[in-house]
Amino acid sequence: MIAPKTNRLLSLVAAAAVLPLLGLYGLLMYIATPSPTGGMEPTVTTVCYIAFTFIFAALIIVALNFSKQLSREAKGVFLTP
Repeated sequence: MIAPKTNRLLSLVAAAAVLPLLGLYGLLMYIATPSPTGGMEPTVTTVCYIAFTFIFAALIIVALNFSKQLSREAKGVFLTP
């Protein structure tokens, strides 16, 4: 068992991990966007948008669920799945 103070801290860290993920997502969207002077074809760009969106959405959902679980454990609430 981890101490409640540690669980609260780890809960905040897991929630804060979403911000760099959103920054990386934005950067990859900017890189994948075609420019007037060149870049990827529109079809490949659309596939990249969809793939990056699914990947980052899954990572963000996992981080937020883990944060929520740690927060509940810090309060002493144990839920079975």
